[in-house]
Parts: sequence; C-alpha cells; structure tokens
Amino acid sequence: MEEALLFIEQNQTWLFLIVGAGCAIYLLLGLRAYRDLQAANFELERERAVTRLTRSGAMFALLAAALIATYLLTTFVSPAIPAASRPTPVPTVSLLATPRPATLEPGQTLASPTPLNVSTIDGAGCQNPQATILTPASGDTLRGEVRFMGIANIPGFAFYKLEYHDLKPGSTWMAISAGNRPVCEEGCEAEEGAEEGELGTWDTSLVMPGQYAVQLVVTDTLGNAPLPCQILVQVVP
Repeated sequence: MEEALLFIEQNQTWLFLIVGAGCAIYLLLGLRAYRDLQAANFELERERAVTRLTRSGAMFALLAAALIATYLLTTFVSPAIPAASRPTPVPTVSLLATPRPATLEPGQTLASPTPLNVSTIDGAGCQNPQATILTPASGDTLRGEVRFMGIANIPGFAFYKLEYHDLKPGSTWMAISAGNRPVCEEGCEAEEGAEEGELGTWDTSLVMPGQYAVQLVVTDTLGNAPLPCQILVQVVP
C-alpha cells in the first residue's frame, strides 16, 4: 500500500495531466452526443446519441473520481507515510569530478595534506569484513590485468570505489572501478542485486612499473564511510 502511495506521490504531475486530459476529452464527446441527441429526428439516431452520451458521461465520472482521489491521496494520505518507509536518495558518484578549491578568509592558510607514502598506508581498514579487499593481498606482485576480489556490503550501502595511487608527491588517487550495487563473497547472503566477489579489474600495463597503493572506499546512503581498506602492491612489466 505504501509503495502505491509513494508511486502516486512521485508521479502526481503526470497523473493529473493524463487524467485531466481524459476528463476534457470525454466532456467534449458528451457535449457532442448531447447536441446530436437534440438534433436527432429518428429513433435510431436518438438511441445512438443516448448510448454515446451515457458512455461519455460514465467515463467522465470515472476519470473525475480518479482525479479527486489522486488529489486526496497526495494531499492528505501520502504525507503521513513515515520517513523510514520512504526511499533514501543515493548520492551520484562522478569519477571525473574535479574538487573545488576551498575559499579562505583573509589571514587564513590552507593546511597541506600529509604526503602519501609507504609508511602512511594503513591496512587496518581491511579488518572490516563488510568492506575489504580479499585478493590480491598486500605485498603481491601484479602483472597485466588483475581482478580484485573483495566485499563491499556495509549497512545502508550506497556505492563503492576502488582506487590506486603511485605514492609520488603531488599525485592523487585514481579510479580503477566503482559500483552502486553491493559486492559480497561467493555464496554469501547479500541483498537482491548484489554482485559476487569482483570489485573490478585493473589493467596494470597502463601504468609504470613500481610500487602502488590500492584502496577500497565504501560509502553508505548518509555519506559515511568506514576506514578504507588499503594495500601495497608491486606492478611489474
């Protein structure tokens, strides 16, 4: 019942337009049938006009009732649906978005971010069984296309992203893959629509050989994310 009310509420504009147009059409047909009835000279013509008038009147009454019911439902009934029953909007992720620079007040200075290096990579986030990279493991050597297997299935899941960093000064995290459906281990009981196991594939032939950090960031519908799972890998030709 609540799903039907939410559907009507979300599409009320189109419903009003469609039902209102139907009312106008059958009103015009009814008026035309009434004029034909007034002008009819023969019994057969009058019977046909009465039939058309009756049909048009019935359809007009039905659509008018639907119009009134839609108004009453969207005005008085659907607003009473508890917020917990309403769908939570999911943030849209853009991997190509450029961060906007911060606006500073006079006299303020922008703190420099801590450079990313081997010593700052924290694997503690990988202990979270709901947001972790299973394979490859930290310290593994990668070559060619590598499938990353893991879990991204936190409560209130919204999206995940898998990224790499070359550990060079001034570099930023670069996207490997992202998804808006949960990822779970093969055979686990995830919600409907979940993927099994694979977080994404990284073609390491597109980057220079060397040491890289890879992290998995999983975010919920409120914009919160647990500690990222970060690993170190060695890319070879």
